[in-house]
Amino acid sequence: MKTGIKAVIKKDNKYLLLHKSLTVPRFPDFWDFPGGGLDDDENPTEGIKREVLEETSLKIEPIKVIWKTQAEVNGNMVEYKVYSVKLLSEEIKLSHEHTEFKWLTKEELLKLKVEPYIKLFFKEKI
Repeated sequence: MKTGIKAVIKKDNKYLLLHKSLTVPRFPDFWDFPGGGLDDDENPTEGIKREVLEETSLKIEPIKVIWKTQAEVNGNMVEYKVYSVKLLSEEIKLSHEHTEFKWLTKEELLKLKVEPYIKLFFKEKI
């Protein structure tokens, strides 16, 4: 089973969401938390730091896994691990995988086309 690692980055009661480009293989044109997949034999804590840095240029310190779920994505089962993190830097520079970012309240972000696990996260966790 593949593992998807995601970071909940919160500032002033708003969450950071990234808009995926039309060229990404999973959920193009959807909004998502920063994160991605683990490399082979990669430590999840190091993986979430790497993914967030690659996607946003932000440095973070993972605090803990605050929520887990499993979902089928493109015919494969994926376990999502969502981390609470401490933000260590502030300037965002997006990778080629994303077209824009927004800081949004829970109510605002749930009105967008978000990856399905995000709706579950807010329903079950928050």
